[in-house]
Amino acid sequence: MKSLFLSMILFFFVLAKGQNTETDSLKNLLTTTKDSPKRVLLLEGLSYAYLSSYPDTALQYAMQGLQLAQNINDPKGEAYCTNALGNVYFSVGDYPKALELYFRALEMKEHLKKQQQAIAVTYFNIADVYTEQEEYRHALSYLFKAKQVDEKAKDSSGFMFDLYSLSSIYLRMKNTDSALYYVQLAYQLAQRLHDNNMMGAIVNTYGEIYNALKNFPLALKYYQLSIPYALAINDQEVLSSNYYGLAKVCKQKGLLDSSVFYARKALAISQEAPFLKQVLETSTLLAEVFKTKKQFDSAFHYQELSIATKDSLFNIEKVKKVQNLKLLEQQRQQAIETAKLKYRNKIKLYIVLVASAVFLFLAFILWRNNIQKQKSLQLLQLQQQETDKQKKKVELAYEELRTTQAQLIQSEKMASLGELTAGIAHEIQNPLNFINNFSDVNKELVAELKREIEQNNFNEVKEIASDIEENEEKINYHGKRADAIVKGMLQHSRRTKGINELTDINALCDEYLRLSYHGMRAKDKGFNADFKTDFDGSIGKINIVPQDIGRVLLNLFNNAFYAVNEKKKTGGESYHPVVSVNTQKVDDKIFIRVKDNGNGIPQQVVDKIFQPFFTTKPTGEGTGLGLSLSYDIIKAHGGEIKATTKEGEGAEFMIQLPLTSIQY
Repeated sequence: MKSLFLSMILFFFVLAKGQNTETDSLKNLLTTTKDSPKRVLLLEGLSYAYLSSYPDTALQYAMQGLQLAQNINDPKGEAYCTNALGNVYFSVGDYPKALELYFRALEMKEHLKKQQQAIAVTYFNIADVYTEQEEYRHALSYLFKAKQVDEKAKDSSGFMFDLYSLSSIYLRMKNTDSALYYVQLAYQLAQRLHDNNMMGAIVNTYGEIYNALKNFPLALKYYQLSIPYALAINDQEVLSSNYYGLAKVCKQKGLLDSSVFYARKALAISQEAPFLKQVLETSTLLAEVFKTKKQFDSAFHYQELSIATKDSLFNIEKVKKVQNLKLLEQQRQQAIETAKLKYRNKIKLYIVLVASAVFLFLAFILWRNNIQKQKSLQLLQLQQQETDKQKKKVELAYEELRTTQAQLIQSEKMASLGELTAGIAHEIQNPLNFINNFSDVNKELVAELKREIEQNNFNEVKEIASDIEENEEKINYHGKRADAIVKGMLQHSRRTKGINELTDINALCDEYLRLSYHGMRAKDKGFNADFKTDFDGSIGKINIVPQDIGRVLLNLFNNAFYAVNEKKKTGGESYHPVVSVNTQKVDDKIFIRVKDNGNGIPQQVVDKIFQPFFTTKPTGEGTGLGLSLSYDIIKAHGGEIKATTKEGEGAEFMIQLPLTSIQY
């Protein structure tokens, strides 16, 4: 019934007082409209209008609409009418055929532009089929997809149907609390929208919930309240459900004659439609009641009807067909996701290659400049030697000592450059090796996958596909790892030209503290910690580059929150993570202290933490450039940064800045 509201034609007639007026209006429009695409939508609308009362008529209109859409090459109309056909087969209990048509409609709608709400309708319908097949996990999966689309599109009518269906599924799962919660939301929304077309089904669900809770007075009340709504729009399906509900309540209360009366009314409506699911439920109830009354002929008659109907609904062939259709759809969706993942990985690989090329180019420039400097230095030394030949022996000895000293300095520079280059190469080589290795493995797995598909070994196919997916995730992870190293390296090597500004250091600390905290929360939903601030209000504004100091603060806050989060994993219930920030003005200096109660830094590595590429974090969780970059920024401002720690109890970083920072 959700499609009723999403259909363009039925939306126009939603305020009609009864079904006769609505269908007559649609028929009149069909007679006078010459535009073929509009006629397709009118035929689809008529199919929905007759769905809950005359399924055979609904089938005829849906078939006519589908044929016309195919004749005029109207993809949108073809998708809509295919979905309408699925609704007809669903209403009469042919679930495999309904699921086949819904999947076909979904594939058609995915190729149409701006049809998200139409896709939500099909998600909803697929969920209905899985609900009737008692595959509630798949039903909830598709229903939440529909709900997400309707929320994004702000489609109140569609959202109301989603809430109603969620209530029905949770009721079938015997989760009456959730069922009652969602039906209350659906009822409130229906009242706001003045939607009497859905009110009968929603009120009927209230009756079903209270019947499950064995609150029979309330169940009777809601079944009886739902009947006028169903009669007003000739909704035979809901009407039959209400009579069946009354029959169940009467049976529970021992009113067997009344139970038979209502059950026969429900059965007559269900058989005329036919609504096979309700025929099954009602005939089963009648068989039980007549057995209790010891009227075994009648009990046997209705039991035979129940068995025949059940076989029609749930025979083995239909179950197999539903399972095959589900598998095919899962394979189609998986193929779509695999194609997207391959495209994203290709883009990431290109980025890594470009970054590597840039790095090699920069390394070549540095090497060439160094060679030129060496040549210039050698030439200068030769000239100096020629000039100094005439000087005194003391001066000659002094110049020789000076030359030796310059050579030592140059050697130290080259050694440092070599160490840095080796460190960078080592850091980048690891993720690149992983990327290459897993890519080779995936190439072999794809070949094996093709062989298994040709041999129809689908269990092996699933396992191989799972291995490929896992390898792709690892490639993605190590690609991001290499990207992070290169970005950190570029940040560390660049010379900023930020502009000094008068900045409120207290506000800056508070802003980046909250930014860091919420960033950690976004990455880890289970993360939680307290943070405390103690700001000296007498500081005022100081002259700094706010972006660079903000980067330093963010790095320190991230490290602090990471430390307390790691300790929380092993600290037990008594441990309470806290990060505190303190600012203080002393004479002509500003002090900023960032303190945490995490595990602290091992004493033997405290002197190394400001070196490039040194990190205490596990492999893959840090590049080792954050504190090194922070150290350079604070030094450029004419300040100092120090760390004190007590292993197992926490760490404290202290930043000292002059009131007037140096512009750099």
